[in-house]
Amino acid sequence: MATIDKKKSIASNRTRKKKSTGPITESGKNISSKNALTHGATSPKLLNETEQERYSTLLAELKESYPSPNPLIRLQLERIAKLNIQLERIQNIIDAQFMRTRVLSRGYHELASYLDMDRETKSLALNLAMGLGGEEKMLDLEKFKVSSELNYWVDYERPSTHKEFLDKTPRFCEYLFREANKNQQTIKDYISDKVPRQKPEGNQPYSQSIDIRFVFDDEKSQIDSNIEDGIKNTELKELKRAAEWYAQEIMRFIVRTQKIADFKKLSPIEEQATTPDLEQLDRLMRYQTSLQRQLSTAIGELLALTKN
Repeated sequence: MATIDKKKSIASNRTRKKKSTGPITESGKNISSKNALTHGATSPKLLNETEQERYSTLLAELKESYPSPNPLIRLQLERIAKLNIQLERIQNIIDAQFMRTRVLSRGYHELASYLDMDRETKSLALNLAMGLGGEEKMLDLEKFKVSSELNYWVDYERPSTHKEFLDKTPRFCEYLFREANKNQQTIKDYISDKVPRQKPEGNQPYSQSIDIRFVFDDEKSQIDSNIEDGIKNTELKELKRAAEWYAQEIMRFIVRTQKIADFKKLSPIEEQATTPDLEQLDRLMRYQTSLQRQLSTAIGELLALTKN
């Protein structure tokens, strides 16, 4: 029996260790508990002069409301005053958590404004800072290589033939072929649907039009058999129009990536959470509930004592 009990005790200890997020050893628990009681928000002691003054004022008001020579009543009044101070402390800490959140959030918006971020870039920067994703919207090496091709080889005069377009912009041609195939379209149809025809005014980016395409039941999907055929079956001016639009879009990626990199440098990583520490907040609110119950009990006991 002793062996079985010992095994159960060991298994129970292991289970507690797995569930615990705090100290495991007895000495560690004692040190942690002592630190919390002495210095922490959950300490039953008065931590500073402000709390001591507030306690004295509150106790004096309670004694005035419940004048009695009974030592039990005096002890109960002291207990109620101290519980009130602890509740005020916890509420102040909870309020401070949310205040810190608002301050940090405002700071990030001011930083985004300083970096002249548009709404999309600002939203992406905050999402990345909070670990909510968005990496796919950042510039990657492949986009940069395509941008180099387009900026160097494509202008009003060049390329002058389809063959030259294929030779000088192979990555862009491959990209067009791949995206057209994904949409079950030829390169010609893909450019017609995807690339806006109206140029932007000034430095404004192209606005993406709503992609509406009517497909009839008897219509068969037509795709190019290979890159070369797809490029040759598309007018050269259409290929250049697509190249100009994609070059501008990639430039937006480059500018956005640089601004977000600056945003990360100027805002400390440790302060980029714009929500309170939910685990800490949960512990504080649980402790607050416990104090409220203790206070309710203490008031009930006080009323019972005053009736006697």
